Amino acid sequence: MKRIPWIDGLRGIADLIIAFNHFFNVDIPTPFRTFWDSPPSANRRLIQLPPFRIPFMMDPMVPLFMVISGYSISYTLLQTRNNNPDQFAARLRSSICRRPFRLFLPMFIFAIPSHLLFYFDLYSSNPGFPENITTRIHPGVRPWDHLCYMLGYFADQLSPLQLQWNGGLNGQLWTMPLEFRGSLVVYGLIYVQASWRRSARFYALGVFLALVLWFGHWDIVSFVAGLGLAELYLEDESNPSSPRSSPWTTLSYILRITATLYLFCLSSETEYPPGYRFLHTFHTLHWGRYGGWTEVRKIWHAIGAVLFFSVVLQSPQLQRGLSTRVAQGLGRLSFAVYLVHLLIYRVWRAPLVGGFWRLWAKTEYPGAEKAAAASLGWFLTAYALAGLVLGVVVMVMAEGWVRVVEPWCVWIAKGVERRLEDADADSKERFE
Repeated sequence: MKRIPWIDGLRGIADLIIAFNHFFNVDIPTPFRTFWDSPPSANRRLIQLPPFRIPFMMDPMVPLFMVISGYSISYTLLQTRNNNPDQFAARLRSSICRRPFRLFLPMFIFAIPSHLLFYFDLYSSNPGFPENITTRIHPGVRPWDHLCYMLGYFADQLSPLQLQWNGGLNGQLWTMPLEFRGSLVVYGLIYVQASWRRSARFYALGVFLALVLWFGHWDIVSFVAGLGLAELYLEDESNPSSPRSSPWTTLSYILRITATLYLFCLSSETEYPPGYRFLHTFHTLHWGRYGGWTEVRKIWHAIGAVLFFSVVLQSPQLQRGLSTRVAQGLGRLSFAVYLVHLLIYRVWRAPLVGGFWRLWAKTEYPGAEKAAAASLGWFLTAYALAGLVLGVVVMVMAEGWVRVVEPWCVWIAKGVERRLEDADADSKERFE
């Protein structure tokens, strides 16, 4: 698939926000609570108000990733459908075949060192693993249990229909089954609508998008919206009837950006904070029925992600900013950073923060809460210094992954695809 530079840049910045916030969100929760949360003494901070909380908007990056994925996997396929229809079936089939390898092969490879570190008890004293893991496997004992758990984890990730929500030892990868499911939905829609009239495609996508939004499937909303935006963008490219810039276009940008920031800043309390409570009026009967407030919040974040991506899609200025050298470097490493960062934090964060703390306090690190109470300034300094060190480690590890492991994963995916096609050449010809 041909890479789109500004897409890579946007993906890289979104990933940087996630990796940055994962470093401290457990021990420093203040930026992730709302200004009005209780108790007042622990809140009422300027960084808890929009737009100052923008650097801490970690959760909305997940649906933004999914909008990006929906657009990216659609764009080339739709171009092929429009310009080279004789190649469309082969291109679609190849994309579907390689997608699970792209998502799951790196994930499964990375699970092996993660489990080895756990077995040899090399994680720090408080790695934050959920109870459903720590009650089933324990460091240093019964390796068969570890192997069975890892194989069960692999099986859980490969279930796109009945999601198992098994984050395993790399909790940041809980999104992979959702990515797989959303990709399959997009592929199915592209295939079914391939021979439809343009107007029929747009109407059908609109109805389907409204349906999944009504039921609160925020991940499917994100993917299908990405597909819809790809359709609209290609339509605009083929029929440039209106100027790119006008007062109405500028007003539209401002309104969409404002709505994006407003929705992205929706914090993680158990209900709407002041200033957001009117949004409850727009709930459907199905929102939050199974996932509660967490799911409702993700729906609003998904809507914000779609609005933001639509602005970037129409803004040459933003696209140029996302195509700069720094943004492209982040984009090149984005998937690798997303993969490795949490393991590195869990192994080295606590020792480093404790070590920097001892330089000043000359005592053992008492934990985040007591350290912040004793000296907030030095506690934050220790965390910042540890973050700088581990930030470099994450980038070095990600660079190594991109250079060594990622090409191998691509080679395996292409090899499997060639094997399957060679073994079934007759059916390939009939399909095409």
